[in-house]
Amino acid sequence: MAKKPTDYAIEEFRPYGILVSGHYTEQSPYYIHRPSGSIDWLLMYTHSGSGEIVINQKTMKCHEGEVVILLPGIPHHYGVSSEEWSFTWVHFIPNPEWSSWLRLPGQAGRFVHLPAHSSPKDQAFPEAMGRMLHYGEHSGRELSRRLALNALEQALLLLCADCSEEQHQMDPRIIEVMEYLRQSFREKPTLEDLARISCLSRSRLSHLFKEQVGDTIGNTLSKLRLEKAAELLLYTKQQVSEISEDVGYESSDHLTRMFRSHFGITPVKYRQQNRN
Repeated sequence: MAKKPTDYAIEEFRPYGILVSGHYTEQSPYYIHRPSGSIDWLLMYTHSGSGEIVINQKTMKCHEGEVVILLPGIPHHYGVSSEEWSFTWVHFIPNPEWSSWLRLPGQAGRFVHLPAHSSPKDQAFPEAMGRMLHYGEHSGRELSRRLALNALEQALLLLCADCSEEQHQMDPRIIEVMEYLRQSFREKPTLEDLARISCLSRSRLSHLFKEQVGDTIGNTLSKLRLEKAAELLLYTKQQVSEISEDVGYESSDHLTRMFRSHFGITPVKYRQQNRN
């Protein structure tokens, strides 16, 4: 368990995925202070007892069965507000492909607070979170990492399914742009190209994309390219120069710089560590 309030170690930074997760049972005066927020998404699910979260000088209680999601960059503090607080938590960066459905009430304000569920079907959510923790214990293995991420995806899908379609529906023009980026990430689509596809002005497209996806077009395209590069490093024998061309970078040096900025290591080192 973390000993310092802000001590949550990220062993390997990926363009997307689960960074770190766990299940804590804490007693007062356990408290976490993050005046600058975090670089990732944080989901907390309360099993028993209660906690409290302070955002913008407002305090919200987290009771049994409730889910809280904090988006990157929002200053917050949280801790125990009863005798004991038992909760599962996960720091993660969403897969860019989730953007078309990951729409939750309050997300625009970078803070989601969903009430407790009582019907038996809703046991599927804590069960999915439990599988995420189970496979996350072996996250050094690629298959376990993917199983943990799939369990988290299922948990988020269950949350979205409980919200009305109107609340989490994405603008169809942004869906079309996301689909184009997924299929054409090897190319070099310009903002003008995407504006033409979406029938939006460049400024309106940039604003609406950031609002609905939670990231810029450039960063989203970079994440798609880097995740594909990571897969090619693991599952092919292609040279880095070949991979850089396949995923749309101008040179192996460019890929290496971008890869290191996201993963913290070079493509060659990433291949060596994960294959071993």
